[in-house]
Amino acid sequence: MQLKYYLLTAKFKREWADSIFMTLPKGYAPGRGGGYGGSRDDIEKMIGRRVENMTGVYILGFALCWAATAGGIYVGVTVYPWAYPLPSGIYALSVLTVIEALGFFFIMKVSHEKPLRA
Repeated sequence: MQLKYYLLTAKFKREWADSIFMTLPKGYAPGRGGGYGGSRDDIEKMIGRRVENMTGVYILGFALCWAATAGGIYVGVTVYPWAYPLPSGIYALSVLTVIEALGFFFIMKVSHEKPLRA
């Protein structure tokens, strides 16, 4: 039993260590920028747009999220007024707006952090 457990963990460790190193596509030679893969610029080109350049997407996502929230509350207040009165709808909209705004500010903060260059 102990030997079987050791073989399973050894296999897992080997597979995990093999998956650490990135596989780069053709044209990105290993070691060109030092380390185990391409240079940082090569990897950034391979991955695509940087998150700092996607501010418009985040703003659009927040606006659509807020519109969906407001639309849901509007339907609740107008279609089911006996179950969802107007003061309750206004309170729900204000609380959910604060929660969504906190999420938006967190996304903006994280996406605009300066990367650590080791």
